[in-house]
Amino acid sequence: MGRATKRLSSRRADTINKPGYHSDGDGLYLVVEPSGARRWSFIYHSHGKRREMGFGRRSLKDAREAADEARRKIRTGADPISDRRSGRNLRSTIPTFQSVAEEVIRAAQGRSTNKKVRYQWDLLLGPKYCGSLLNKPIHEIDTLDIERVLRPVWTSKPETGRKLLVRLKRVFEYARVQLRDRHNVQLSNPANWQDLRDRGFERITKLSRGRQSALDYVQAPEFRNSLRTRQGIAARALEVTLLTGLRTSEVIEAKWSEINLETRTWVIPVERLKDRRTRTDAHRVPLSADVSEVLKALPRVGEYVFPGQKPGKPLSNMGMIAVLKKINRDDEDQPRWTDVQSLRPITPHGLRATFRTWGEDEGFARELLEEALGHQIGNAVERAYRRTDSFDRRRTVMNAWADFCMGRKTPERGSGD
Repeated sequence: MGRATKRLSSRRADTINKPGYHSDGDGLYLVVEPSGARRWSFIYHSHGKRREMGFGRRSLKDAREAADEARRKIRTGADPISDRRSGRNLRSTIPTFQSVAEEVIRAAQGRSTNKKVRYQWDLLLGPKYCGSLLNKPIHEIDTLDIERVLRPVWTSKPETGRKLLVRLKRVFEYARVQLRDRHNVQLSNPANWQDLRDRGFERITKLSRGRQSALDYVQAPEFRNSLRTRQGIAARALEVTLLTGLRTSEVIEAKWSEINLETRTWVIPVERLKDRRTRTDAHRVPLSADVSEVLKALPRVGEYVFPGQKPGKPLSNMGMIAVLKKINRDDEDQPRWTDVQSLRPITPHGLRATFRTWGEDEGFARELLEEALGHQIGNAVERAYRRTDSFDRRRTVMNAWADFCMGRKTPERGSGD
Protein backbone atom coordinates (compact mmCIF):
# COMPACT_ATOMS: atom_id res chain seq x y z
CA MET A 1 0.00 0.00 0.00
CA GLY A 2 1.31 3.49 -0.86
CA ARG A 3 1.94 6.12 1.69
CA ALA A 4 -0.99 8.32 2.68
CA THR A 5 -0.73 11.78 1.14
CA LYS A 6 -2.83 14.93 1.07
CA ARG A 7 -3.96 14.57 4.66
CA LEU A 8 -4.36 18.31 5.08
CA SER A 9 -7.16 20.37 3.61
CA SER A 10 -6.60 23.98 2.55
CA ARG A 11 -8.76 25.18 5.43
CA ARG A 12 -6.86 23.01 7.92
CA ALA A 13 -3.50 24.23 6.57
CA ASP A 14 -4.63 27.84 6.95
CA THR A 15 -6.11 27.55 10.45
CA ILE A 16 -3.95 25.04 12.34
CA ASN A 17 -2.06 26.85 15.11
CA LYS A 18 -0.60 24.12 17.31
CA PRO A 19 3.23 24.32 17.26
CA GLY A 20 4.97 21.35 15.66
CA TYR A 21 5.20 19.35 12.44
CA HIS A 22 1.85 18.57 10.78
CA SER A 23 2.10 15.90 8.08
CA ASP A 24 0.46 16.10 4.69
CA GLY A 25 1.97 12.71 3.86
CA ASP A 26 5.00 11.24 2.12
CA GLY A 27 7.49 13.63 3.71
CA LEU A 28 5.68 16.96 3.37
CA TYR A 29 5.04 18.84 6.63
CA LEU A 30 3.48 22.12 7.64
CA VAL A 31 5.70 23.50 10.41
CA VAL A 32 4.12 25.85 12.95
CA GLU A 33 6.65 27.66 15.14
CA PRO A 34 5.91 28.60 18.79
CA SER A 35 5.79 32.19 17.59
CA GLY A 36 2.97 31.30 15.20
CA ALA A 37 5.15 31.58 12.09
CA ARG A 38 4.32 28.96 9.46
CA ARG A 39 6.46 27.29 6.80
CA TRP A 40 6.59 24.10 4.74
CA SER A 41 9.25 21.45 5.01
CA PHE A 42 10.03 18.29 3.06
CA ILE A 43 11.82 15.44 4.92
CA TYR A 44 13.53 12.59 3.07
CA HIS A 45 16.57 10.31 3.30
CA SER A 46 19.58 10.47 1.01
CA HIS A 47 22.54 8.06 1.29
CA GLY A 48 21.28 6.92 4.68
CA LYS A 49 21.03 10.45 6.06
CA ARG A 50 17.91 12.33 7.08
CA ARG A 51 17.53 15.52 5.10
CA GLU A 52 15.10 18.40 5.56
CA MET A 53 14.38 20.77 2.69
CA GLY A 54 12.58 24.03 3.48
CA PHE A 55 9.96 25.39 1.09
CA GLY A 56 9.23 28.56 3.00
CA ARG A 57 5.81 30.12 3.35
CA ARG A 58 3.50 29.28 0.45
CA SER A 59 0.07 27.82 -0.32
CA LEU A 60 -0.76 24.15 0.19
CA LYS A 61 -1.03 23.66 -3.56
CA ASP A 62 2.42 25.20 -4.21
CA ALA A 63 3.98 23.18 -1.38
CA ARG A 64 2.64 19.92 -2.83
CA GLU A 65 3.98 20.83 -6.29
CA ALA A 66 7.41 21.55 -4.80
CA ALA A 67 7.33 18.24 -2.93
CA ASP A 68 6.35 16.36 -6.11
CA GLU A 69 9.31 17.92 -7.91
CA ALA A 70 11.64 16.88 -5.07
CA ARG A 71 10.30 13.30 -5.16
CA ARG A 72 10.93 13.10 -8.92
CA LYS A 73 14.55 14.05 -8.37
CA ILE A 74 14.92 11.47 -5.61
CA ARG A 75 13.60 8.75 -7.94
CA THR A 76 16.33 9.62 -10.46
CA GLY A 77 18.99 9.28 -7.77
CA ALA A 78 19.53 13.01 -7.30
CA ASP A 79 19.54 14.93 -4.03
CA PRO A 80 17.00 17.84 -4.21
CA ILE A 81 18.96 20.01 -1.73
CA SER A 82 22.25 19.56 -3.60
CA ASP A 83 20.51 20.29 -6.89
CA ARG A 84 19.01 23.48 -5.50
CA ARG A 85 22.37 24.66 -4.18
CA SER A 86 23.98 23.93 -7.55
CA GLY A 87 21.23 25.91 -9.26
CA ARG A 88 21.77 28.85 -6.93
CA ASN A 89 25.52 28.77 -7.51
CA LEU A 90 25.00 28.64 -11.26
CA ARG A 91 22.49 31.49 -11.09
CA SER A 92 24.96 33.62 -9.15
CA THR A 93 27.60 33.21 -11.88
CA ILE A 94 25.36 33.50 -14.94
CA PRO A 95 25.47 37.10 -16.23
CA THR A 96 22.36 39.23 -16.48
CA PHE A 97 21.01 40.55 -19.76
CA GLN A 98 22.34 43.98 -18.83
CA SER A 99 25.91 42.82 -18.27
CA VAL A 100 25.98 40.95 -21.60
CA ALA A 101 24.31 43.84 -23.41
CA GLU A 102 26.92 46.26 -22.07
CA GLU A 103 29.71 44.13 -23.58
CA VAL A 104 27.89 43.97 -26.93
CA ILE A 105 27.25 47.73 -26.86
CA ARG A 106 30.91 48.52 -26.16
CA ALA A 107 32.03 46.30 -29.03
CA ALA A 108 29.50 47.80 -31.48
CA GLN A 109 30.28 51.38 -30.48
CA GLY A 110 33.98 50.71 -30.88
CA ARG A 111 33.38 49.80 -34.52
CA SER A 112 31.44 52.99 -35.32
CA THR A 113 32.35 56.66 -35.42
CA ASN A 114 28.75 57.70 -36.02
CA LYS A 115 27.38 59.33 -32.87
CA LYS A 116 23.81 58.50 -33.83
CA VAL A 117 24.60 54.81 -34.24
CA ARG A 118 26.44 54.70 -30.90
CA TYR A 119 23.52 56.45 -29.21
CA GLN A 120 21.03 53.99 -30.72
CA TRP A 121 22.87 51.01 -29.23
CA ASP A 122 22.59 52.52 -25.74
CA LEU A 123 18.97 53.55 -26.26
CA LEU A 124 17.58 50.34 -27.72
CA LEU A 125 19.29 47.97 -25.27
CA GLY A 126 18.72 50.25 -22.29
CA PRO A 127 15.85 50.81 -19.82
CA LYS A 128 13.51 52.51 -22.30
CA TYR A 129 12.91 49.36 -24.34
CA CYS A 130 14.59 46.50 -22.44
CA GLY A 131 13.89 47.52 -18.86
CA SER A 132 12.05 44.26 -18.09
CA LEU A 133 15.08 42.20 -19.21
CA LEU A 134 18.00 44.08 -17.65
CA ASN A 135 18.22 42.31 -14.28
CA LYS A 136 17.26 38.83 -15.47
CA PRO A 137 19.92 36.12 -15.81
CA ILE A 138 20.44 35.81 -19.54
CA HIS A 139 19.60 32.08 -19.61
CA GLU A 140 16.19 32.63 -17.97
CA ILE A 141 14.87 34.92 -20.72
CA ASP A 142 12.47 33.22 -23.13
CA THR A 143 10.58 34.12 -26.29
CA LEU A 144 7.62 35.44 -24.31
CA ASP A 145 9.94 37.95 -22.63
CA ILE A 146 11.20 39.06 -26.04
CA GLU A 147 7.63 39.33 -27.30
CA ARG A 148 6.72 41.66 -24.44
CA VAL A 149 9.63 43.92 -25.41
CA LEU A 150 8.95 43.95 -29.15
CA ARG A 151 5.15 44.00 -29.26
CA PRO A 152 4.65 47.69 -28.25
CA VAL A 153 6.84 48.96 -31.14
CA TRP A 154 6.59 46.30 -33.84
CA THR A 155 3.75 47.91 -35.79
CA SER A 156 3.67 51.45 -34.37
CA LYS A 157 7.42 52.08 -34.83
CA PRO A 158 8.60 49.55 -37.43
CA GLU A 159 12.10 51.05 -37.80
CA THR A 160 12.60 50.83 -34.06
CA GLY A 161 11.19 47.30 -33.93
CA ARG A 162 13.48 46.05 -36.67
CA LYS A 163 16.60 47.62 -35.15
CA LEU A 164 15.67 46.39 -31.68
CA LEU A 165 15.26 42.79 -32.88
CA VAL A 166 18.65 42.87 -34.63
CA ARG A 167 20.33 44.06 -31.46
CA LEU A 168 18.54 41.54 -29.25
CA LYS A 169 19.70 38.72 -31.52
CA ARG A 170 23.24 40.03 -31.25
CA VAL A 171 23.10 39.97 -27.44
CA PHE A 172 21.87 36.38 -27.25
CA GLU A 173 24.31 35.12 -29.88
CA TYR A 174 27.12 36.69 -27.88
CA ALA A 175 25.75 35.14 -24.67
CA ARG A 176 25.39 31.72 -26.32
CA VAL A 177 29.12 31.52 -26.97
CA GLN A 178 29.97 33.03 -23.59
CA LEU A 179 27.83 30.59 -21.58
CA ARG A 180 29.01 27.60 -23.58
CA ASP A 181 32.68 28.41 -23.07
CA ARG A 182 32.61 29.73 -19.51
CA HIS A 183 29.74 27.86 -17.84
CA ASN A 184 29.07 24.84 -20.06
CA VAL A 185 25.47 26.02 -20.46
CA GLN A 186 23.67 25.61 -23.79
CA LEU A 187 21.57 28.68 -24.61
CA SER A 188 19.06 28.97 -27.41
CA ASN A 189 18.27 32.36 -28.91
CA PRO A 190 14.85 33.55 -27.65
CA ALA A 191 14.87 36.26 -30.34
CA ASN A 192 14.79 33.59 -33.05
CA TRP A 193 12.52 34.76 -35.86
CA GLN A 194 10.80 31.38 -36.32
CA ASP A 195 9.63 31.40 -32.69
CA LEU A 196 8.46 35.01 -32.94
CA ARG A 197 6.59 34.22 -36.14
CA ASP A 198 4.81 31.40 -34.32
CA ARG A 199 3.74 34.04 -31.81
CA GLY A 200 2.05 36.05 -34.57
CA PHE A 201 4.81 38.45 -35.65
CA GLU A 202 4.89 39.40 -39.33
CA ARG A 203 7.96 40.65 -41.14
CA ILE A 204 8.31 44.40 -41.62
CA THR A 205 8.24 44.75 -45.39
CA LYS A 206 8.28 48.54 -45.68
CA LEU A 207 9.74 51.10 -43.34
CA SER A 208 7.82 54.30 -42.81
CA ARG A 209 10.86 56.58 -42.78
CA GLY A 210 12.13 56.09 -46.32
CA ARG A 211 14.85 58.31 -47.82
CA GLN A 212 15.93 61.65 -46.43
CA SER A 213 13.84 64.68 -47.40
CA ALA A 214 15.77 66.87 -49.85
CA LEU A 215 15.57 70.50 -50.93
CA ASP A 216 14.64 71.18 -54.55
CA TYR A 217 17.91 72.53 -55.92
CA VAL A 218 16.10 75.40 -57.68
CA GLN A 219 15.44 76.73 -54.16
CA ALA A 220 19.08 76.46 -53.09
CA PRO A 221 19.95 80.20 -53.65
CA GLU A 222 16.91 81.33 -51.67
CA PHE A 223 17.62 78.79 -48.94
CA ARG A 224 21.24 79.92 -48.67
CA ASN A 225 20.10 83.57 -48.37
CA SER A 226 17.77 82.54 -45.57
CA LEU A 227 20.67 80.85 -43.79
CA ARG A 228 22.83 83.98 -44.08
CA THR A 229 20.29 85.91 -41.99
CA ARG A 230 20.82 83.46 -39.11
CA GLN A 231 23.45 83.91 -36.47
CA GLY A 232 25.15 81.10 -34.61
CA ILE A 233 27.59 78.28 -35.22
CA ALA A 234 24.90 75.76 -36.22
CA ALA A 235 23.68 77.99 -39.08
CA ARG A 236 27.24 78.25 -40.39
CA ALA A 237 27.66 74.48 -40.17
CA LEU A 238 24.46 74.02 -42.17
CA GLU A 239 25.72 76.51 -44.77
CA VAL A 240 28.97 74.57 -45.14
CA THR A 241 26.98 71.33 -45.42
CA LEU A 242 24.96 72.84 -48.27
CA LEU A 243 28.02 74.14 -50.15
CA THR A 244 30.19 71.01 -49.77
CA GLY A 245 27.68 68.12 -49.96
CA LEU A 246 29.39 66.43 -47.00
CA ARG A 247 27.76 64.27 -44.35
CA THR A 248 26.54 65.85 -41.12
CA SER A 249 29.11 64.03 -38.98
CA GLU A 250 31.94 65.00 -41.34
CA VAL A 251 31.03 68.68 -40.95
CA ILE A 252 30.26 68.99 -37.24
CA GLU A 253 33.34 66.97 -36.20
CA ALA A 254 35.70 68.90 -38.49
CA LYS A 255 38.97 70.02 -36.92
CA TRP A 256 41.04 73.05 -37.90
CA SER A 257 44.02 70.75 -38.42
CA GLU A 258 42.18 69.17 -41.38
CA ILE A 259 41.65 72.48 -43.23
CA ASN A 260 44.12 74.55 -45.22
CA LEU A 261 42.49 77.87 -46.08
CA GLU A 262 45.44 79.00 -48.21
CA THR A 263 45.14 76.08 -50.62
CA ARG A 264 41.37 75.83 -49.97
CA THR A 265 41.65 72.13 -49.20
CA TRP A 266 39.96 70.05 -46.53
CA VAL A 267 41.38 66.56 -45.86
CA ILE A 268 39.05 64.28 -43.87
CA PRO A 269 41.06 61.42 -42.36
CA VAL A 270 40.04 57.82 -42.97
CA GLU A 271 38.95 57.23 -39.37
CA ARG A 272 36.20 59.84 -39.74
CA LEU A 273 34.75 58.43 -42.95
CA LYS A 274 31.65 56.27 -43.09
CA ASP A 275 33.31 53.67 -45.31
CA ARG A 276 36.60 53.64 -43.38
CA ARG A 277 36.62 49.82 -43.29
CA THR A 278 37.11 49.61 -47.04
CA ARG A 279 38.99 52.86 -47.66
CA THR A 280 42.72 53.36 -47.36
CA ASP A 281 42.95 57.03 -48.37
CA ALA A 282 41.63 60.20 -46.78
CA HIS A 283 38.87 62.15 -48.52
CA ARG A 284 40.20 65.38 -50.04
CA VAL A 285 37.58 68.10 -50.38
CA PRO A 286 38.18 71.12 -52.65
CA LEU A 287 36.74 74.24 -51.00
CA SER A 288 35.15 77.00 -53.03
CA ALA A 289 36.03 80.60 -52.23
CA ASP A 290 32.60 80.99 -50.61
CA VAL A 291 33.15 78.09 -48.21
CA SER A 292 36.59 79.47 -47.37
CA GLU A 293 35.08 82.85 -46.52
CA VAL A 294 32.55 81.22 -44.20
CA LEU A 295 35.33 79.32 -42.43
CA LYS A 296 37.63 82.36 -42.15
CA ALA A 297 34.89 84.29 -40.38
CA LEU A 298 34.45 81.65 -37.69
CA PRO A 299 36.00 82.18 -34.25
CA ARG A 300 38.79 79.78 -33.37
CA VAL A 301 37.72 78.15 -30.11
CA GLY A 302 39.60 74.94 -29.52
CA GLU A 303 40.32 72.23 -32.09
CA TYR A 304 36.83 71.91 -33.55
CA VAL A 305 35.71 74.15 -36.41
CA PHE A 306 32.13 74.03 -35.10
CA PRO A 307 32.47 73.81 -31.31
CA GLY A 308 29.56 72.73 -29.14
CA GLN A 309 28.29 74.16 -25.89
CA LYS A 310 30.42 71.75 -23.83
CA PRO A 311 34.12 72.63 -23.77
CA GLY A 312 36.20 70.36 -25.97
CA LYS A 313 33.16 68.90 -27.72
CA PRO A 314 31.90 69.48 -31.29
CA LEU A 315 28.48 70.80 -32.22
CA SER A 316 25.63 68.41 -31.44
CA ASN A 317 24.15 66.51 -34.38
CA MET A 318 20.82 68.11 -33.42
CA GLY A 319 22.19 71.64 -33.96
CA MET A 320 21.53 71.86 -37.69
CA ILE A 321 18.14 70.17 -37.33
CA ALA A 322 17.19 72.85 -34.79
CA VAL A 323 18.15 75.59 -37.28
CA LEU A 324 15.99 74.03 -39.99
CA LYS A 325 13.02 73.77 -37.64
CA LYS A 326 13.41 77.42 -36.61
CA ILE A 327 13.67 78.63 -40.22
CA ASN A 328 10.51 76.74 -41.16
CA ARG A 329 8.69 77.94 -38.06
CA ASP A 330 9.72 81.59 -38.45
CA ASP A 331 9.16 81.96 -42.17
CA GLU A 332 5.56 80.80 -42.38
CA ASP A 333 2.84 78.99 -40.50
CA GLN A 334 3.42 76.05 -42.83
CA PRO A 335 6.94 74.63 -43.34
CA ARG A 336 8.60 76.43 -46.25
CA TRP A 337 11.56 74.19 -46.94
CA THR A 338 10.08 70.83 -47.79
CA ASP A 339 10.72 67.88 -50.09
CA VAL A 340 8.62 68.40 -53.23
CA GLN A 341 7.73 64.70 -53.39
CA SER A 342 7.07 63.75 -49.77
CA LEU A 343 6.14 67.28 -48.58
CA ARG A 344 8.11 66.60 -45.41
CA PRO A 345 10.54 69.20 -43.99
CA ILE A 346 14.03 68.85 -45.44
CA THR A 347 16.92 67.36 -43.45
CA PRO A 348 20.63 68.27 -43.37
CA HIS A 349 21.54 64.90 -44.92
CA GLY A 350 19.01 65.52 -47.70
CA LEU A 351 21.15 68.45 -48.91
CA ARG A 352 23.54 65.84 -50.32
CA ALA A 353 20.74 64.69 -52.64
CA THR A 354 20.10 68.34 -53.56
CA PHE A 355 23.71 68.72 -54.70
CA ARG A 356 23.74 65.35 -56.46
CA THR A 357 20.55 66.09 -58.42
CA TRP A 358 21.81 69.53 -59.46
CA GLY A 359 25.11 68.07 -60.64
CA GLU A 360 23.42 65.41 -62.76
CA ASP A 361 21.06 67.92 -64.35
CA GLU A 362 24.06 70.17 -65.06
CA GLY A 363 25.69 67.32 -66.93
CA PHE A 364 28.70 66.74 -64.69
CA ALA A 365 30.26 63.28 -64.85
CA ARG A 366 28.80 60.74 -62.46
CA GLU A 367 32.16 59.74 -61.01
CA LEU A 368 32.94 63.37 -60.11
CA LEU A 369 29.66 63.76 -58.24
CA GLU A 370 30.06 60.44 -56.44
CA GLU A 371 33.64 61.29 -55.50
CA ALA A 372 32.48 64.68 -54.20
CA LEU A 373 29.94 62.92 -51.95
CA GLY A 374 32.68 60.69 -50.55
CA HIS A 375 31.38 57.55 -52.26
CA GLN A 376 33.77 54.94 -53.62
CA ILE A 377 33.84 54.63 -57.38
CA GLY A 378 33.48 51.28 -59.12
CA ASN A 379 34.13 47.78 -57.83
CA ALA A 380 37.28 46.51 -56.15
CA VAL A 381 39.00 45.78 -59.47
CA GLU A 382 38.27 49.25 -60.86
CA ARG A 383 39.51 50.90 -57.68
CA ALA A 384 42.73 48.87 -57.84
CA TYR A 385 43.52 50.45 -61.22
CA ARG A 386 42.14 53.92 -60.51
CA ARG A 387 44.93 56.04 -58.99
CA THR A 388 43.32 59.50 -58.93
CA ASP A 389 40.60 61.24 -56.93
CA SER A 390 39.98 63.83 -59.72
CA PHE A 391 40.66 66.61 -57.23
CA ASP A 392 41.11 69.48 -59.72
CA ARG A 393 38.08 68.46 -61.76
CA ARG A 394 36.02 68.25 -58.59
CA ARG A 395 37.11 71.78 -57.67
CA THR A 396 35.43 72.95 -60.86
CA VAL A 397 32.22 71.17 -59.82
CA MET A 398 32.24 72.66 -56.31
CA ASN A 399 32.95 76.17 -57.60
CA ALA A 400 30.00 75.84 -60.00
CA TRP A 401 27.75 74.62 -57.18
CA ALA A 402 28.80 77.57 -54.98
CA ASP A 403 28.08 79.98 -57.85
CA PHE A 404 24.65 78.44 -58.20
CA CYS A 405 23.87 78.64 -54.47
CA MET A 406 25.11 82.25 -54.32
CA GLY A 407 22.74 83.22 -57.13
CA ARG A 408 25.53 84.02 -59.55
CA LYS A 409 23.99 81.59 -62.01
CA THR A 410 20.31 81.42 -62.92
CA PRO A 411 18.74 78.24 -61.45
CA GLU A 412 17.53 76.25 -64.44
CA ARG A 413 16.95 72.51 -64.67
CA GLY A 414 18.86 70.34 -67.13
CA SER A 415 21.14 73.09 -68.41
CA GLY A 416 23.78 70.51 -69.47
CA ASP A 417 27.39 71.47 -70.21
